[in-house]
Amino acid sequence: MTAKTHTAHDHKPADGQAPTTASTPAEPLYERVDLDRYVVLHEGPVGYVEHVHPVFVCYVGHPYHHADEIAQVYDFHDAVRTVLHRAVSMRRAQ
Repeated sequence: MTAKTHTAHDHKPADGQAPTTASTPAEPLYERVDLDRYVVLHEGPVGYVEHVHPVFVCYVGHPYHHADEIAQVYDFHDAVRTVLHRAVSMRRAQ
């Protein structure tokens, strides 16, 4: 059984109107490029995530040997989001 409880932030359309759909951001893209390394993509390569047990090391920049380490996290998807957010904020600052 599934039920949806509306909260204060839910938008309920007026009678006779079709509900509007908000665009949800797509999940960040990444591709495996080496045994323990992934490239993070956002309109092209923006950084890397490398698995060095027990952490995932986050790098911003491309190509890999020019990338700067920015963080170490314990969850892969957090690492991808960290790289993406830093890359986007760096683009906006330029």
